[in-house]
Amino acid sequence: MSSELTRRRLVELGVLGGAGVLAGCNPASDEPRDPEPDTDPPACPRTNTDIEGPFYVSDAPVRADLDTWDDPGLKIALSGVLTDQDCTPLAGAVIEIWQADDEGGYDNESADMRYRGQQATDAQGRYAFTTIMPGRYLNGAEYRPAHIHVKIWVDGVERLTTQLYFEGDPYNDIDAWFDPARAMAIDDHGDGTASCTYDFAL
Repeated sequence: MSSELTRRRLVELGVLGGAGVLAGCNPASDEPRDPEPDTDPPACPRTNTDIEGPFYVSDAPVRADLDTWDDPGLKIALSGVLTDQDCTPLAGAVIEIWQADDEGGYDNESADMRYRGQQATDAQGRYAFTTIMPGRYLNGAEYRPAHIHVKIWVDGVERLTTQLYFEGDPYNDIDAWFDPARAMAIDDHGDGTASCTYDFAL
């Protein structure tokens, strides 16, 4: 074999051998791989937040019955359960609600503090309020849908500010803050009363 052929053969082998080494050795494949992220959603997904709005007043009375003035409007029993994201009930948490009256007005000045109240959850994390269907009001050029504001404290720490809405409200779809995840079905009893349920998770 001539020296030229030998040199050419060695070059070919060297190139091919080097290519083989490069093809067979991927540094990334030798490094430990990160574990797959836990993609399982929480059993009770956290309730998302919403704006506080301009009508919040601190020091709401401790009461569950907000319908004590015989005002017009559909009477509503609102109830549910507060849990953590593992669905464990949270006892002793404070749930506060405030809302407009049947005509869409908020009581920001009177000593009655109408349609404002707070209460602690029981040992099973349950809460219950009696109120009326909130009225709609103009926000700029558009009406806001009926809604109930909510704050929740655990051990004195505010953990959630949000709003609850009602399924079927004609202004839901044009509202900037409406979230269908927080829209409650209305069980109308046909006698001027109705009930709604919403479970919160923190």
